[in-house]
Amino acid sequence: MRKSRAKFLIIVFGFLFFNCFSQTTVVLSYDDYLKNVLDNNPISKRADNIKQYGELQYKASKGNFDPTISGNYDNKFFNNTNYYSILNSGVKVPLYTAQNLKFGYEYGVGANINPEQYTSSYGLPYVGLEVGLLQGLVIDYRRAEVMKSREYVGYYSAEKNVQLNGLLFEASLKYFDWLFSLKQIYLNNYFLNLAKQRLIGIESLANIGERAAVDTIEAAIFYQGRLLDVQSSQIDNQKQINELATFNWQNNNVAAFTTFQPQDSLDGYFEKAKNSLVKRLYQDSSNNPVIAKYNSMQSILEIDNKLKREMIKPKLNANYNFLSYNPNSYSPVYSQNNYKWGVDLSFPLLLRKSRNEYKMAKLTSQNNSFELANKSNELDFKINALKQTISILAEQLQNAERSARYSKQLVEAEKLKFENGESSLFILNARENKWLESELKLSEYKLKFIKTVLNIVYLKGGLNYQL
Repeated sequence: MRKSRAKFLIIVFGFLFFNCFSQTTVVLSYDDYLKNVLDNNPISKRADNIKQYGELQYKASKGNFDPTISGNYDNKFFNNTNYYSILNSGVKVPLYTAQNLKFGYEYGVGANINPEQYTSSYGLPYVGLEVGLLQGLVIDYRRAEVMKSREYVGYYSAEKNVQLNGLLFEASLKYFDWLFSLKQIYLNNYFLNLAKQRLIGIESLANIGERAAVDTIEAAIFYQGRLLDVQSSQIDNQKQINELATFNWQNNNVAAFTTFQPQDSLDGYFEKAKNSLVKRLYQDSSNNPVIAKYNSMQSILEIDNKLKREMIKPKLNANYNFLSYNPNSYSPVYSQNNYKWGVDLSFPLLLRKSRNEYKMAKLTSQNNSFELANKSNELDFKINALKQTISILAEQLQNAERSARYSKQLVEAEKLKFENGESSLFILNARENKWLESELKLSEYKLKFIKTVLNIVYLKGGLNYQL
């Protein structure tokens, strides 16, 4: 049994020894940490891709106005006779309206060709224009896609900032939770040393008969309790380090076997948070990316609403081609006497599809405007609530500082009484417990104050988390 226990302890200590010497210590300031999160965290890279997606969508929508080349050739040769050879080719250039500019060439020869398609051996060049006179004159699908895609660039940029805002907020909370765990270790170690010094002193006095042996046992029990508190805080600190590492990626990889050392303490960042509080409170929240998303979507829906209203109109399209006629040359010669034109008209009698799609678009736009108003109101109420929380926290911090100071004074006074034999070890230990509790509570309030300031930054949406 003893051999197996000894073997187990050797394995545990060996594992701890390996970890201690394989880990690297990194000095991590808050600003450097946030910069590293923005540079290397995969969520940040995904947010960059979202913005790039919007830009690519805008470029793709412009492709609706790219010129197109078309052509077809038909030939029939039967019983040693060329029945017909027909060639149609052209270039269509979309204009930034519902119009198209056309350039084409027709060629048709053969013994049995349709007279309508017959041309001279030099062919028939033409220049033409397609015009939408009713539906599509104000706006059409091509223009709507470009206009909406332009707004989507702003929408996806805002979405990128929404994701970065959430990422930086969560990463900041983890950083200060880690600093708080370090503060807990420091306080528990400080009071552990006090308990150790008292145990050594009482043991020395007990050895010469100045103290009862039972005081040695009580001091030892108190020391063990302090040791357990230190170990518990170390476990919590290791948990916070692991969570911190999940945000602090290094060169696209999570930093493995890394310990962090802070550049400043929780108390130092608490002072920085106090100094930057006024600027955070009065920072303009109109550029909040959530609000920017709703505004961009509202513009998109209004464009869609305008398009749906345009689709209620009848379709009336005119087509006019200037024809060239020069039977002896490939050089085009245009005349007002040579042309081809036509119109086409279509109109649904009941208009059920277009009218109801327009009404649906109006409802969608109204709903988005309602959501925008609700979200703006919600953000304002949350910020006002945080302002009230800050004022209450300021009073709590003052009370906690007084409580910690008074508890320390009581411990110092109780020490003198204990040394003079006018107090007991139990009362002194109780005083120290209360002092430690007050110091921990003060640190909790400082952490809560910092997180409240960060929450204000998050709701403002400016991504300016540096303290």
